[in-house]
Amino acid sequence: MFFHYFCKNFIQDYLNRMNKINKLLFILFLLIPLSGITQVDIKISIDNQHDSAFYFCKYRGANNVVVDTLKLENGMILYKNKTKLPEGIYLLTNDKNYQMIEVLVGKKQKFSVTINDLEDWSVAKVKGAQETEIYFKLMAKVRETEANIMALKSEKEVYPENQKKIDSLRKDLEKFEESLKIKRKDAFINLVINSIKHRSMENYWDGFPLDDARILTFPMIDNKLETYFNNLTIDAETINNEIDKLIAKTGDCTEVRDYLIWYFYVKYFNPNYMNLDDVYIHLVNEYFLRMQIKNVSENVVKLMEERANYLERLKLGAKIPEVGNLYSIESQYVALVFYDKTCQKCAKEGRILEEIRSRHPEMTIYPVEINSTNMKNLMSLYDIQTTPMIYLLDNQKKIIAKRIKAEQVEQFLKNE
Repeated sequence: MFFHYFCKNFIQDYLNRMNKINKLLFILFLLIPLSGITQVDIKISIDNQHDSAFYFCKYRGANNVVVDTLKLENGMILYKNKTKLPEGIYLLTNDKNYQMIEVLVGKKQKFSVTINDLEDWSVAKVKGAQETEIYFKLMAKVRETEANIMALKSEKEVYPENQKKIDSLRKDLEKFEESLKIKRKDAFINLVINSIKHRSMENYWDGFPLDDARILTFPMIDNKLETYFNNLTIDAETINNEIDKLIAKTGDCTEVRDYLIWYFYVKYFNPNYMNLDDVYIHLVNEYFLRMQIKNVSENVVKLMEERANYLERLKLGAKIPEVGNLYSIESQYVALVFYDKTCQKCAKEGRILEEIRSRHPEMTIYPVEINSTNMKNLMSLYDIQTTPMIYLLDNQKKIIAKRIKAEQVEQFLKNE
């Protein structure tokens, strides 16, 4: 009896276990094919398209790189993939590199876009993705509003009252933008709407999500950076303070932080104004030497540090390092010119300097030829990025001006 009871319970337990295992196997059986299911299925229909190949490009600030090739089948441009795309704005181009339309790719990546007129995004019809549909509506309204504002601005001198109309258009646009936002707070379309809003210089970066890497997926960030920093006072301390504020806004988002650091590095590597070398020095000392920045090796950092040290010694008002017998020259002013004898521009600048010297005998021209023997030493020591490189010095060999054109020399002589 006991044996029978034991066997019965054992068999029942075994069956229960097998039932659970079978259920688990069945679930796994259902899940396994999902790895092969298409996650991205984008269909774009544009009238009168006959190109054989199209490309999906991903923005990285103002630049873009090809993500994948799209095919034209039965009049439909198709993109399918098993792996989801990172959320962002993607640019559709053809094989002639013609930029056709931008497509917002959000959470939902199975959708279709039909557009008959590439110049009029308001006629675009989107099915399957709310954020993508909203993006076309948004950009159509932005384009229309900006065109009207430009027309009003062009006549503002004649009709000063146009400013009220411009302000009204901007308010209407802002209301429209707010009406397009969706409830999901992390929605990419909300980020886009916050990013494109018109703002004054005082609140220029309000609402701009520098702590979200998705901000790099459309060119707005570069446009905003250019506009803002080109309108700042041309003063290194002011610019450095603004750079620090922006980088602090990136929080833990190292991707945006590194993007900004590199953006500023390129912008101020060879600035348009000679009093901004301190910006480069600041970037190197505060960021490249203190942080782990992507794609920056120790050797690169070392070269940056060396250049920062050279620039420190070449600031306006500093005595320039000796070259040849420069310090033996007794003259009220010296135009120190680094040149290459094969450089046509150098010859032209030299002739202009000679004309200036004929009018200003208090200035001496001191030319230094760059050749294969001295090139490496001179180009680093005097930060020569191109030739000719002109320094204007006073009688103590202190730097009055640098990286200037020959015709600018006379202006500095008159101002001294």
